[in-house]
This record gives sequence, C-alpha cells and structure tokens, in this order.
Amino acid sequence: MTFETSRLLARPFEVSDHEAFHRIWGDPRVIWWGATPDAAASTRKLGEVLERVRHLPAGQGWFAVVEKASGVIVGDVVLIPYVTEPDLELGWHFAFDSWGQGYATEASRGLVRYAFACVNATRLVADIVPDNLRSMRLAARLGMRRIGDRVRATLPHVVLALERAEAEAASWWPGALVSP
Repeated sequence: MTFETSRLLARPFEVSDHEAFHRIWGDPRVIWWGATPDAAASTRKLGEVLERVRHLPAGQGWFAVVEKASGVIVGDVVLIPYVTEPDLELGWHFAFDSWGQGYATEASRGLVRYAFACVNATRLVADIVPDNLRSMRLAARLGMRRIGDRVRATLPHVVLALERAEAEAASWWPGALVSP
C-alpha cells in the first residue's frame, strides 16, 4: 500500500532501501535511543522490519517516505498494531538532513488520513519520550492528546492518542492525502 501528499510518496520499504534506511537508523541524532552501529546492522534491522510487516494486516506497515521531486528517501512512517487493540501505533523517523523542511508533519498527516480513510482505524496512538521535544510538537500539530504514561524499552513515554473525529475536525485534514 502507498499514499501520497503534495511533496511525498510513502511506500513499503524494500531490501534495496538499505542505504537510505541506514542514513536514518544509523544516525544517533535521529535514533538516539539505539542507532544501528554500522551499515550491516542497519541491513539486519531492515530485514527484521520487512519480516515483521509481512505478517501485518493489509494497509499496515513501515513506509519509506520518498521526496517525489528527487526520489530520495527522507524518512519513514509507521502504522502497526498497538498494545491496546484495535488501536494502531503511529510513528515517524526522519533523516537528520531532512529536518526543518516540514516532511515529518506532511508525511504524518498523510499517514493519519490514510489510517482513517483507507485502513479504517478508529484511534491512533503514539508513545513518545517526553524529552523528544520535536516529536512532542509534531504530535501536538497532529492534534494528539495525552492519555497516559508507560515505560517502553526501559524509558518513560507519554502516551498520546488521536480519534478519527478529532482528526477529521482538524484544519489540516482536507487535502492532506493526494491518493491512497
């Protein structure tokens, strides 16, 4: 499954994306809780991701976010089952050199539209470490609200959620998705 926004195409990762995946997941400025130490580890991690998403329901997965104008993968967005079913987890990771260009907001808004319109999600949830201020601000731009706290991978996380009706009422909702 794929979706597009005005500048971006989100598509499933492929094995051949290993270099772009390493540019994101091998950078401790991006994956500060445990970046992959080298290209081989990133290739293994991508293989794990591909195996994991192979078993997910249609429409869910780990999407490479490609800048349409250049064809460069600038990040990824994630839509996978959350611990509280039937909630889906929303996530994002963007290459350091793509920060500040609005890609994370644009791709995440597109993923929210995609999740509600094409996957028929009812609620999206994100776990964010409170010190990750960029992600906390992005969650706020999406309209997510705090619903609790949890420890994940030994780190405290804020749990945020977005209901379908809240997303559909957001000022950014119209036009966020070009095509499913």
